[in-house]
Amino acid sequence: MDRLCLFKSLLAHSQSIFLVSGLAAGMYSGLTYGLKEARGVHDWKNSAVAGAMTGATLALTADDSSRDQIVQFAITGAAISAAANLLTGIF
Repeated sequence: MDRLCLFKSLLAHSQSIFLVSGLAAGMYSGLTYGLKEARGVHDWKNSAVAGAMTGATLALTADDSSRDQIVQFAITGAAISAAANLLTGIF
């Protein structure tokens, strides 16, 4: 594989990573905002729900996503976003 083909492959792969990352960030932000407006409060629960839904959606973007993988991504997304929300008040 010559350098030009390698560069094109790397560019195509990085574009898909940026696209998925941007969609995940937009989805998370939109969900937290919507939940804040619906519930009238911004707390760790909104972050956990938004993180779980975003994590599950990210798992669905994989080529071979299984039910276990979707649940694992949802739990991980909820835990990370809730912890980040709780730590925001401390630091």
